[in-house]
Amino acid sequence: MSERAEVGETTRRTAVNVVVRAFAEVLGKIATLAWTVVVARVVSQDDFGAISYALAVMLIVSALPQWGFDENVVRRGAADPRDLPRAYAAATVWKTAVAVPIFALTAVALSFTRPTTESWICVLLFLLAGFPELWSKTARSVSVALERPASTSAALVGQRIVTAVGVLLGALLGYGIVGVGAGFLAGTVLGWLAHVVAVRRLGVRSDFGSLDRSDLHVAARQTAMLGLSALVLMLLFRLDAVLLEVFKGDGAVGVYSVAYRLLETTLFVAFAINQAIFPVVSRSPEKWKWSYAFRHAMAIGGFVYLPFIAVAVFEGQGLIDLLFGAKYAERGAEILFWLAPAALFYAVAFFCNALLVAAYDGRALFISSVAATVTNVALNLALIPPFGGVGAGVATVIAYVVQAGVSVYALRRAGVELPLVRPLIVPAAASVALVGVLWALSLPVLAELLVGGPVYVVVWAVLARFFAPEQLDVVRSLLTRREPPGVSSATP
Repeated sequence: MSERAEVGETTRRTAVNVVVRAFAEVLGKIATLAWTVVVARVVSQDDFGAISYALAVMLIVSALPQWGFDENVVRRGAADPRDLPRAYAAATVWKTAVAVPIFALTAVALSFTRPTTESWICVLLFLLAGFPELWSKTARSVSVALERPASTSAALVGQRIVTAVGVLLGALLGYGIVGVGAGFLAGTVLGWLAHVVAVRRLGVRSDFGSLDRSDLHVAARQTAMLGLSALVLMLLFRLDAVLLEVFKGDGAVGVYSVAYRLLETTLFVAFAINQAIFPVVSRSPEKWKWSYAFRHAMAIGGFVYLPFIAVAVFEGQGLIDLLFGAKYAERGAEILFWLAPAALFYAVAFFCNALLVAAYDGRALFISSVAATVTNVALNLALIPPFGGVGAGVATVIAYVVQAGVSVYALRRAGVELPLVRPLIVPAAASVALVGVLWALSLPVLAELLVGGPVYVVVWAVLARFFAPEQLDVVRSLLTRREPPGVSSATP
């Protein structure tokens, strides 16, 4: 196969994987958003804050057991699929061994700090759900390494739907926050079983029986910086909710979580793009291919995140009122106004992290993560006491700006060209048209979005046709699963 044909096939396969991952993430996020919306309306604001706090704690303490083991599975599997059974098993063993003492100590510590027994039991149930969640992520890494994400993506969707059903039953039947935690645990366990079946259908079984010390050593090799980076990034992602609880209580966490949930729901785009691109750049040492992948990643990310920011800034109150109810609308909209831009900076940082991992530049990855987390913690401590959730939102945005800036600087010093502005020009112009529609109409927010959404897409398509045809090519390849025109002739 010629180099040009190889580039074209790689791009086509990457585009298809983006579609599969994005579709699964969309369905999963819809299911998660659905139970969040219903639970926020059914339980009190304090109880919703307690649930959000339990989820944040679980995700923070799960960051240490993750420790870069999944990225190592992807790297090893992409290089040699024959290593996958042992890599899969070793990563699972490592995660479990690290998680058991950490989860246990967290549960004991919080038994003294949670305001009620029910709120502590809720945290405990979410911590138990952390185990199957960790194992499921490793299973998805196997399919990512094989560039066959469909089966585990289906398992992920099933997990999110079953979890949503369990959570909703717990809340609607009157079992309160304990019922919500139990439903979350049950759904996560069933989802993990679905992941196990999916991986076996790919021909990979975790080979626990033949593991020895050398396998565990290989599984942990070159993961230290990845692990530390993942830990500090999760602190960046979730510590604001914990600090809000400390300074303002569960009620403030509930309001902040409403705005944060809307932000988090959009991040599936970055996850899906990263899952598709990471194996590709991991196999290629050519920096121009990395720049090529980054440019298209930014184009797709900008297509989603810029209109989201526009809607969040101009129609945040109506959107929150529509989804979560009037009790969250005013205060939640103030937070969302400041928090929404974090989506774009998060995407830049996330794509850069994938390149740093592929380059084995753990030092730069760690420095960017620490810089962002230190910024986030310092600003949260300074801004949350006087400003509450708004201060936490501002701190989050600035922290992601810092992380993106440090990562971009490190990659450019390494000779990787990162086009940041050009891929965003067309979606930015189309977003201005969307803002004009939102400003001109005086309709319920859902009606405005039904009008503004098509306007945005049409304006984007027209502008892209004349000024950025390669973006249209990428979208066509996503929809038709064909190679984008001009890809085969891409040159360094």
